[in-house]
Amino acid sequence: MKYTVDGIEFTILNKSFHSIFDGLYGGNQHLSTKALAKYGCGSVTLNNFVAYKEGKSYVREELIKDQNEMFRKYLLGPTTALRFKLAAHWYYMRQGKSIRVNIIHSFLGGNFGLRRIMLEIKRNIDRDNPVPLIVGLKLKKGYREGLYNHWVTVTGYSDHFKVLVSNNGKREVLDLKELSEKRMFVATAAIRILEENQKEEIS
Repeated sequence: MKYTVDGIEFTILNKSFHSIFDGLYGGNQHLSTKALAKYGCGSVTLNNFVAYKEGKSYVREELIKDQNEMFRKYLLGPTTALRFKLAAHWYYMRQGKSIRVNIIHSFLGGNFGLRRIMLEIKRNIDRDNPVPLIVGLKLKKGYREGLYNHWVTVTGYSDHFKVLVSNNGKREVLDLKELSEKRMFVATAAIRILEENQKEEIS
């Protein structure tokens, strides 16, 4: 599906985040406890993926409950890409499902990593899968000063490393090339739920 934001045409997911998350564009870590507000961006991102794939439609109280549960049971505290991957596997194992989580890094704005990230984002959005994305430590001042050590959910892609994301209930456009040049890394942790005949692919 195509959608234009700020004059940029994006290929986006089939369902609107606004319709799922009670008018918010995805979950928001600041709706809940102080601990979740400080460390809960990974939990929110994992819950965004789960809610989208399970076809949920929240009222605000249900969203807060699910975010709190995801944080308490699976991602209590700061979340690296590897920890996110393990939590996703643990969540889906308890649901009786198998998944594959593919982590791809781009360090210090490296073009090779960024191209791989964009290919992974395109592949997953085209399959109607939201894509978890972590932005690493800030190394230089500049673009998107407040966005570091933080998870967001990619909901669409365009040309020239532009992506559409859910960031704490808001829809935002990110330039991954400009962002990554000022961060230690950016990385995707794309989740794919496997069918019965694909379980041998688990990594």
